[in-house]
Amino acid sequence: MTITDIGGAALEVRITPSHQRLDLQAYTSILSEVRKSLEEVDRIAIPARTPRMQWAIKDMSMRQDVRILLVPKVIPNKRAISTLSVPTEGLVSGVRSLSRVAEIPAYFTDATVHRVEQIGKHVRSGDVDRVSVASMRIPTEAAVVDQATTINAARAIEPVKKSFSSVTGVLEVLEHRTGRSPRAFLRVDGSKHGVRVEAREDQSSLLREAWGERVLAEGLLKRNILGQPVSLVLDTIENAPDRGNALSPWELLGVDPDFTEGLSTEEYIRRVRRG
Repeated sequence: MTITDIGGAALEVRITPSHQRLDLQAYTSILSEVRKSLEEVDRIAIPARTPRMQWAIKDMSMRQDVRILLVPKVIPNKRAISTLSVPTEGLVSGVRSLSRVAEIPAYFTDATVHRVEQIGKHVRSGDVDRVSVASMRIPTEAAVVDQATTINAARAIEPVKKSFSSVTGVLEVLEHRTGRSPRAFLRVDGSKHGVRVEAREDQSSLLREAWGERVLAEGLLKRNILGQPVSLVLDTIENAPDRGNALSPWELLGVDPDFTEGLSTEEYIRRVRRG
């Protein structure tokens, strides 16, 4: 089914050049990172066997800045209309979160956060002044990739602690390319971000059997400055019962909006650790 009116499924990307002419390499690099980010958010947010969308440029203009409107090229026949806006709104929400705190956003993986950092490098290098993304469902609420966003993105995926531990969640993405060890991405209960799971060749069948299931994965776990799991070198993996109505610490942070006394999550945790 071809797209005619896609509403919130459309993403507006605005690139403000630093000079009269926009550097071609910066332009193509930014668009590539945005497209791949949309695809990654979609795979983490939507169940494993959902048909995926390809992206196309519907409109482009250049005045003071370059405006590109990205839309799904085709809607797969078995794709629910209600899910079309998930990747665009998830990406915008994640970029907005990274502008405030060094935390892996919901439906992002370390790879997606790194893509935001790569976009930001064009700002830091002076190739462009700024890059913004907005869902066309709410086009006035754009998220901006600037210096602060870039710094937070780098810090969010920097491993500061390693330990043998476990993570629980749904195994949503499998990757096994020729010449590379198999890996997967697990959507963590609570925070909903994706943790990269690195496996051995002889564990590939275990990952295939667990695809789309809720699992408990154990191994060498790397965490970021907030204690969020970033990646895990797999030792064992097994099916886990549904968590029902249990709440994680990440969910509890949203129960009382005044719990952190106006501080960001990162600032509050830093203050608690200082005593």
